[in-house]
Amino acid sequence: MFSQKEFIDLSRKFVCIRIESYESEENQQMVRKFLNGSFANTAFCILSPDGEKRLSRSGRGPASVLGRNGPMPEDGDAELIERLDEIAADYPPKGDPSAAELQDFNAFRQALNISSGDQRLLAYIDVPADLMPAAQEKLKPVFSHESIIGKFHVDLSSGDADAGWREAVGVHSELSSPTLYVIQPDTFGQEGKVITAVSMSAPIEQVMKDLLAANDAYAASEERKVYSEHVAAGRREGVFFENGMPYGEDRDGDGEIDGRGGKGKSKSKGKGKGKGKGKGK
Repeated sequence: MFSQKEFIDLSRKFVCIRIESYESEENQQMVRKFLNGSFANTAFCILSPDGEKRLSRSGRGPASVLGRNGPMPEDGDAELIERLDEIAADYPPKGDPSAAELQDFNAFRQALNISSGDQRLLAYIDVPADLMPAAQEKLKPVFSHESIIGKFHVDLSSGDADAGWREAVGVHSELSSPTLYVIQPDTFGQEGKVITAVSMSAPIEQVMKDLLAANDAYAASEERKVYSEHVAAGRREGVFFENGMPYGEDRDGDGEIDGRGGKGKSKSKGKGKGKGKGKGK
């Protein structure tokens, strides 16, 4: 459903937030809030614009939240999209869409990993903290433009949280001016390469031109991943992605990660490692 044009168009009527379940304790508590104290790697809920009032039940995905009683009809996606559209109609957008806030991640490593999983280029905005507000105002209309929206992931530089990003993408010297780097992540999202660097002093028209050219080249050369094959390749190559929290789920809600196969409990604490699947958790 998420890849259908009707759903993508509908998503523009919502603020879509993806909670990275394994990135921090705070994020896991948000998931538990939606799942009545238990923890699973995905949760879905629709909230009012203030982010407080629930407009739907909570569950693992749209079908479990919005699906009516009984079997899902043959054209289930169309029904779910229709119900989402009905909710959106009660909250018409206000303000200028070109002023929509830019996407951002907790850390560069997370942004690169998720960009690989979603097979999008990463636009990394390397700007000093004191100049970041002005840079965001300049780029908001760029990334909300109809020709660009949804084609990139965007990450704002954030000091210590992004330590090591230059080494990960092969940037060995700092450019003299604030720069927007367009980065192509590798297969498993642990490294990448800069395919173009755009000065933040360039006119908006030039920034858009460079972004579109980079995306066209990427789209022409990138082969779509087959999930099962991609996971198998990661396991063969011993690829690991270290998250901020241990992998696993707590479906019984007792506060501890369930043991594999439902037998016993995992007592692991601290950071967790998982096999790279090109998917951010």
